[in-house]
Amino acid sequence: MRIASLLAGVVAAVLVATSASAQVASRKIPADALRGSLTATTLPGVYIDGKLMRLSPGARIVMPNNATVTPGQVPADTPVRYQLDSQGQIRMVWVLTAEEARKR
Repeated sequence: MRIASLLAGVVAAVLVATSASAQVASRKIPADALRGSLTATTLPGVYIDGKLMRLSPGARIVMPNNATVTPGQVPADTPVRYQLDSQGQIRMVWVLTAEEARKR
């Protein structure tokens, strides 16, 4: 019984790892999304490449595993892609993996 329990745990861990990598692979970042380096500051502001910008109401920041986070959870100078709304405020941010950051 103990071996079966251990095996079930290993299988569960493999399934979680597989689904997490599948989520990263299926993530679609629009081609027109701008590139930058994000550093959080007092809400609703963030710095993109050292320039103070404003997050729009309802803005989302998405990690590589598709989890939505607050700006304070993103390390300083993190490479991102982002989109602006019609008023020039940031409406969507994708935190990039190392592989995505290397692509141009």
